[in-house]
Amino acid sequence: MNLDMLVRAGQPPWHPVPTAGDIDVWDKYEFPICGSYRLDGRLVIFTLITTAGTRSLWAYVPVAPEAEAAVAEARFETEDEFNDFLAGCFTEREVVFAAAENLVITSKSDGIRIPVGRNTLLAMGAKWYAQRSAALYAELQKRLETAVASEPADPEELLSAAQGVIETLPVQAK
Repeated sequence: MNLDMLVRAGQPPWHPVPTAGDIDVWDKYEFPICGSYRLDGRLVIFTLITTAGTRSLWAYVPVAPEAEAAVAEARFETEDEFNDFLAGCFTEREVVFAAAENLVITSKSDGIRIPVGRNTLLAMGAKWYAQRSAALYAELQKRLETAVASEPADPEELLSAAQGVIETLPVQAK
């Protein structure tokens, strides 16, 4: 399955492409936080990894056709069993991460392989998010420096670049 097709900017994370069908919400808290959907006949699992304010980080993985029945028939006695099952769906698979603002996808990763280990989905998602943020920051910084250095300075470009930096970066480090 083409991983690039799993997620599209501008969509809600639990309905990440307009062509997603048969959406099955497995868990929700004010909004769906994990579940599955079908895309071109293939089953895809999604899950919320974490939130911070209005931002959220999500993961998506296509299910191998031979594993679809096991996923559909899975039942759990405890929350820990469910969490282990969900983690197993992503382990040693290529996944796509998506960043969302106000529950709307703003960007997505390429396929990233999730290694075996506890909390590796969170770790790899956070790593991608940090790399994405660093790249955005570098781009904004370059744009701002170019606007400042131009003679005469273009006030509209300078204002736009400054607003981009202020809008994108956090107000304070924790």
